[in-house]
Amino acid sequence: MGTPQLSVLLVSWNTREQTRQCLESLAATVDPDLDYEVVAVDNGSTDGSADLLADRARVRLIRNNHNTGFAAAVNQAYRRSTGQLVLLLNSDVRFHPGALSRMIGYLRERPDVAGVSPLYLNPDGTFQQHYVQQPSFVATIALVTALRRLPGFRQALHRFQMRGEDFSRPRQLASGSCMLLRRAVLGQQTIFDEAFPVYWNDAVLARQLAQAGHELWMIPDAVVTHIRGASCRLLGPAIRFRHLLGSMVEYLKLTQPRHRMVAFRAALLADHLLKRLLGRPVQLDLADLLAALRGDVGPLPDGDTRDWVVLFSGTRWSVEQHQAVLGQLEAGQRLLFVDPPGRRPRWRCEMTPIGSTAWRAVAPTALPLGDWLPPVNWINRRVAAGVLRTWLDRQAGARLLRLDDERARPVLGRLGEDEVLPAGTPRPLERSGRG
Repeated sequence: MGTPQLSVLLVSWNTREQTRQCLESLAATVDPDLDYEVVAVDNGSTDGSADLLADRARVRLIRNNHNTGFAAAVNQAYRRSTGQLVLLLNSDVRFHPGALSRMIGYLRERPDVAGVSPLYLNPDGTFQQHYVQQPSFVATIALVTALRRLPGFRQALHRFQMRGEDFSRPRQLASGSCMLLRRAVLGQQTIFDEAFPVYWNDAVLARQLAQAGHELWMIPDAVVTHIRGASCRLLGPAIRFRHLLGSMVEYLKLTQPRHRMVAFRAALLADHLLKRLLGRPVQLDLADLLAALRGDVGPLPDGDTRDWVVLFSGTRWSVEQHQAVLGQLEAGQRLLFVDPPGRRPRWRCEMTPIGSTAWRAVAPTALPLGDWLPPVNWINRRVAAGVLRTWLDRQAGARLLRLDDERARPVLGRLGEDEVLPAGTPRPLERSGRG
C-alpha cells in the first residue's frame, strides 16, 4: 500500500457512541477513489471505545493507559500518520454528504490556503456559533469574570466570539474541531503545543500559522453536525475551568506584556473575592485559582468518568424504598443521593458508597426548624450545596441535578450542574469529543 492522500487524526476518551457515528459518517462522505487512513488514539477509555476502534477497518489504533490530554494524543497520531493532507477530527462531528470532498477540493483550488474548516450545525439543524477569533486582552478578562456584564467588556467578548457575523460565504478563520490541513505547513513531529493539554491549543496553532503567512478558511458548503463539548463535561466543572483558565494564562504569556498579566491576575482575584463576599458560587477554590493563574492546569482525570445524577430527595435513604431510583439509572450514570436536612444542627458531612453505582450524602444541617421556616431551609440548602460541590469538584463526570424535593430549589446553580433533569426521570447525556 502506498502513502495515503489523507490522514484522519482522531482522539477518543469515553465517547464510544459518538465515535461510532463519527466514523460511519466519515466512511459515507469519503470519495471511493480517495486513499485515506484513520490514526486514532484512545486515552485510557473505560467505556469500550478502544475496542470499537480496534474492530474498525482503516483504523490504526494507539492505546494509552491513561489520559494524556488532547494535544499530546493528536501529536501521537500525527507522528504515526503519513498523508499529505491531515484532518483534525473530534469524535463529536458527523459529516453531511459531500462535506469532506468539498474541503479537499477547496485546498486543491486554493494552493495559497493552508487549512479549511466546515460550517457547523447543532443536532437540531440550527447554525452553531462555534467560531472565535484571536481574543483581545479585554475579551479574555470578560470570558472568565463578571466584568462581561459591562458594555465595553461585553462588546469585546462578542467580537471574540464573532457574534452576529456572516458565515454564509467563505471567510478566513480557524476551528480545531474539524480542520483539514496541509502537512507541508506543519512541524515534523507535533501539531499542537502540549503546554495546552485541552484548551487554547488550536488558538496557538492558528497564531503560529498566521505568523508564518498561512491562511485558514471556513467554507459554508461543507457542512457537519457537531455535538458540542460533552467530552469536556466528563472532566467536571472545576477541572474543566482550571484547564481553561490555566491554559489561557499560558496563552496570554505568549501574547501580552508583563504588566497586562499582572492586571489579568488582579482582575481574576478581585472577581473571586467579590463573589465570595456576596455569597455567589465560585468555580475554583482559592488554592486552585492561584495555581491556574500561574499557568498550572493540574492533572487530568482517569478512571471512572460516568455522569453523576445528583438527587435531592424529600425522604432519607433506605434500600427498600429507593431501589426504584437505582433502577432508573442509565448505563454511564452514577447516583449521588442527598438526604434532606435533619431536624437538629450537625456540621459533619457523611459520604457513604452504596455498591459501585451510588453514594449517599448526609449533608450538614446548619440550623434547626428548616421544615417550618423557609429562610432557615434556604440557609441549610445553600450550606449543603457548598459542601457537596467541594466533594463533587474532586470527581470526574458531568453533573445532572434532579430535585425530587421542592424545598431543595435553593441549590439550583450552586453545584456546577451541567443540566437539570425533571423529577423522576434521569437520562444520559450525549457524549462527544473535546469541543
